[in-house]
Amino acid sequence: MAQSKPLFRRLSDVEPVPCPCGESRRIITAADGAVAGFHVTHILDAQPHYHANTVEIYHTLEGSGVLRLGGSSFELEPGATAYVPPERVHAGEGDFSAAIVCVPPFDPSDEYVLGETTRLPRPCKRPIFRRLSEVPPIASHCGTSRRVITRDDDAVAGLHVVEITDAGAHYHERTTEIYHILEGQGTLEVGAEAFDLEPGVTIYIPTGTPHGGQGDFTAIVVCIPPFDPDDQIVV
Repeated sequence: MAQSKPLFRRLSDVEPVPCPCGESRRIITAADGAVAGFHVTHILDAQPHYHANTVEIYHTLEGSGVLRLGGSSFELEPGATAYVPPERVHAGEGDFSAAIVCVPPFDPSDEYVLGETTRLPRPCKRPIFRRLSEVPPIASHCGTSRRVITRDDDAVAGLHVVEITDAGAHYHERTTEIYHILEGQGTLEVGAEAFDLEPGVTIYIPTGTPHGGQGDFTAIVVCIPPFDPDDQIVV
């Protein structure tokens, strides 16, 4: 059943599990009935792998390394973001942490590690790589937003980094959002609930749920599908 209520999780409450990339805290998963998964993963020289049906978005949180993606290599730093379409072989080298969005949520049967599978990848879409410093900030209903991955990219999900001071209540009829707090403090009102915010907090906001934030905080905001201004209804 699709998740119809907001979810609130603290990173410190989620136990890490081993994965081909290193160690992952799987905050939002398929078990939640979510339309997308959200992980925070500590990557240490990941094994090259791909997913046949899953899109992933990597957003580097801390550390440094290199992302091998298809036939290209990208130097990583905090704020670097990569959109990885299905069937694209990828692997992170180095020692870094990343927020990883999975659409649909991660399915272990859809992870193919090179050298452990005879299935050949068949990529059809190109990956996207952007640095946060290359994305100009724009004023938004929530504050100031850097829209790193958008619907102009023909993506299945968008990823913004938003500095929020006072976001008036609004909702989306078609869009699910995931907020992951990077820094600062505040309150996010979601439906009839109010959540205290601190770094590491993640909130899943289903479609049709009014929400608004107060305080002074910076968040990754994931939009599934990507943000459409016509789908933002102020209440």
